[in-house]
Amino acid sequence: MNPIPRLPVFGWQAFGGGPAHMPCLLDLPDLRYTTSGRASILLALEALVLVPSQRVLVPTYHCPTMVAPIVHLGAEPLFYPLDEQGAPQLGWLREQDLAGVRALLVPHFFGLPQPMAGIRQWCDEQGVALIEDCAHAMFGRADARPVGTWGDIAIGSLTKFLPTPEGGCLILNKPHPLPSLTAAPATTQVRAAVDMLEVGSAYGRLTGLNALVGSSLGLVRQLTGRSRRGTDDSANAASHEPERTVGEAAGAELTCDVTLAHRQLTWACRRAATAIPRGRLVASRRRHYEYLTQSLSGVPGLRSLKPQLPDECAPYVYPLWVDHPDPGYAELRRLGMPVFRWDRLWPGMPRLPEDHGRLWSHHVIQLACHQDLGVADLNRFVQTLLGVYRSA
Repeated sequence: MNPIPRLPVFGWQAFGGGPAHMPCLLDLPDLRYTTSGRASILLALEALVLVPSQRVLVPTYHCPTMVAPIVHLGAEPLFYPLDEQGAPQLGWLREQDLAGVRALLVPHFFGLPQPMAGIRQWCDEQGVALIEDCAHAMFGRADARPVGTWGDIAIGSLTKFLPTPEGGCLILNKPHPLPSLTAAPATTQVRAAVDMLEVGSAYGRLTGLNALVGSSLGLVRQLTGRSRRGTDDSANAASHEPERTVGEAAGAELTCDVTLAHRQLTWACRRAATAIPRGRLVASRRRHYEYLTQSLSGVPGLRSLKPQLPDECAPYVYPLWVDHPDPGYAELRRLGMPVFRWDRLWPGMPRLPEDHGRLWSHHVIQLACHQDLGVADLNRFVQTLLGVYRSA
């Protein structure tokens, strides 16, 4: 049985759907393309001239890649608690010693825009720079303004919304100096295009060319030094990866590849970001989100963290609260289901009063709802999930 793709897959279907008629991060002025969301955070901190003596406020609910750039620059992450909606607890922030705090990182979790007006006001009052983390939110409005326009700097991620093997972006809403980025070598340029085609053909999305593309890539791999990739071992099938501890993940998630962060995005990925229509992307994600809400509603032990989808947004994932997530979560991963959990908390993160972030890290499972899930994929996904948790 074919695996369910955890991220968008390149194919003919990517070019359908027309415009999205919704604000998009990639249409904002002073946009710079980068190699990843993590690279964008590092570049944002460098643009703010972050120095080792300073601190950066980050949420207790996080992926380690959000914190790694701060530590790489020798600064200190200062974790703040979240309320039940995933917003910073401003009351807690007002009671803290903010000496040395340079910036506040605020994500739009799951692609559902957070209220930003109060956060922006607090940052202005405190003289703290706001980094708006739009890695999950390529589309939409927050407090009637397009996402990505509230922060002094905003960052985004292409791979979560587009069928690209790499890609991020950086938006400078206030003038800041940026380091120059080096051009990607020719072999890297070719590899990016090969990766897109190979994943697409492996999932059968290049109708009429799947066999030809698959058989032709062996020579390209030899020329570029690229190992074979397929549906079971590609970056787009990471749901098949075994569970790792924080210690085991240290080599990847807890560090920064500075050379990669300071490299320009490859032409193929940038072309995909600008040429692929967005209407299908937005409509499919919203439809899949609503399908998951209906399919999982009323199931004991399961509930949607955000059952009401805002009018103007394209969700990245579907956040599902599970009363007793283990050992079911590991079983879903073993079965190749496209599920994720941000349970690899940064070492030494404190326990804070009335913090929902730590609770989310254990109880909230992120379910894929991207545009390249078919009806059969969604049905199998839901039935597998229900089978795992109903039998628990």
